[in-house]
Amino acid sequence: MKVILLKDIPKIGKRNEIKEISDGYARNFLLAKGLAELATPQAIERVNKIKNIAEVKKNVQENLLVKNLNELSGVIVNLTEKANDTGSLFKSIHQKEISEALKKQHHIDVAVDSIVLDKPIKETGEFNIKVSIGGKTTTFVLKIVKA
Repeated sequence: MKVILLKDIPKIGKRNEIKEISDGYARNFLLAKGLAELATPQAIERVNKIKNIAEVKKNVQENLLVKNLNELSGVIVNLTEKANDTGSLFKSIHQKEISEALKKQHHIDVAVDSIVLDKPIKETGEFNIKVSIGGKTTTFVLKIVKA
């Protein structure tokens, strides 16, 4: 029996996939629990439309990602933080602070988990910050000066 999965089901398939399932399992488990529906021509057409819309959204997201990465290349972000006389900061700079500064100063929204830091920054100076999103990477300069 052909069914369309309404939810991800381990060892069977993912949502909106059309699968050939044994009649008993489909009737007694998948259809009864609302995890699948019969694969009628109308339902198959609806699922194909949903998949096409998802593909278009994915392409738009990738284009925005490339645009944001191109804008990010060569950007200089300035932060003013409290530090002692030797340049050691009183608090560490993490990805969250860098992301907020990028958004505030250059109106570029970068997810916190996309900013790659080996360890939190604890001193003043210039740092090349790497941003990695979807397999694509770029860098920008972060300048931290003493307040």
